[in-house]
This record gives sequence, structure tokens and C-alpha cells, in this order.
Amino acid sequence: MNKQYYEVVVEGPLDLAKGFVMGFLAGRGIEGSAFFDEVCHIAGDDAAGPLIRLLEARDDESTLIVGAGLYDLLAAALNRRPQAIALGIKKVRQVLGAAFTCAFRTYSREVGEKLQDIFACIPEGVDGDSEFELREKTDPAGKGVELFTPLHDYELAGKGRISGSVRGVLDLYQRLKRFEVVELGELELAYGNTLPPGE
Repeated sequence: MNKQYYEVVVEGPLDLAKGFVMGFLAGRGIEGSAFFDEVCHIAGDDAAGPLIRLLEARDDESTLIVGAGLYDLLAAALNRRPQAIALGIKKVRQVLGAAFTCAFRTYSREVGEKLQDIFACIPEGVDGDSEFELREKTDPAGKGVELFTPLHDYELAGKGRISGSVRGVLDLYQRLKRFEVVELGELELAYGNTLPPGE
């Protein structure tokens, strides 16, 4: 099931926003995904906990993806003491889904196996498009050949577009971003309604 998420633009210094959110989560005993590195490049609560992902950051504002339940709590906390903290919600949009393109080629059997494991366990609600392909080739004649030659004993290549539920796509994007051989396209978000800030 596709849970409800919002894209929230927060005005104020990034470090202050991080500290506020992390302190808020810790103070309420909320556990779950909270990533504040710039994990995605931009073009709900469930059993695993709330979701917060930093998509983009500048000196004066940060763009986050936040689960609906957590957004309600954070907005209420910021609205209770608007003068006490130099943070404010500038813009809120509902996010209905997400997508990205990816392409990779590896001659490392170890890396290939890790990537195959990831694609074998794609999160629920996430799919590759009809042109998405994952190809594995083995050629015993290439055994022992140097890395930069045209012949290799192992090759795994893949390319295509991944789309689906917000959390599932962001989780897959984060996992694939750890591999140097994977080239990720910009994260594409499908938007719903724009909400009044802080509501």
C-alpha cells in the first residue's frame, strides 16, 4: 500500500533543521528512517517507522520527504513556538509516487551478486518498466583477463526506469547509490495537492 508522504520545504539553517528533527524524534521515542545526507537529486508511518529524507539543501532552506503522520507532529511542534526557533515551513506538497532511471555494468562477480540480491528483493509497490533489463553473462575464456580488456569472464549489466511507491523507491535509490558502478538519474516525484504551510 502506498502511504501518504509530503515534500516539505523548511526555511532555516540545515544544521538547525537536522537538530530539531532528530531531537523531536528522540524526545518522542520515534524510531525509523531519517536520512539527512543529500541522498537524492530532485528533477506515513508504517511498521518500520516514519520516513524523513533530505532531498536537497541550500544555506537557507532544506527540502525533505516526510511521512504524513510525522509531518503533522512536526508542523504542530513548529507552530507552537514560532518565535523560539528560526525554522518555518515554506511549502508543502503531497507526493503520490516516485521514479528514477538507473544504468550499470560490472565485471565484479561480488558486486554483481549484491546487485542481483537487491533487484531480487525490490520493495513492495515498486517495479521496473517494461524496458528494464538485467543481463548476466559468463565467459570462461575471459578468466584471468585484465579489467580493462574487452573480454571478461563475468559481466552484469542493467538499465531502465524504476517507479512506484514513495518509500519503496527512495529505499531502493538509497541502496543503489552505495554502488560506484550504478549511474542514477534524478529522482522524479509525482505531486498531488499543495497544502497551506504548517497545516
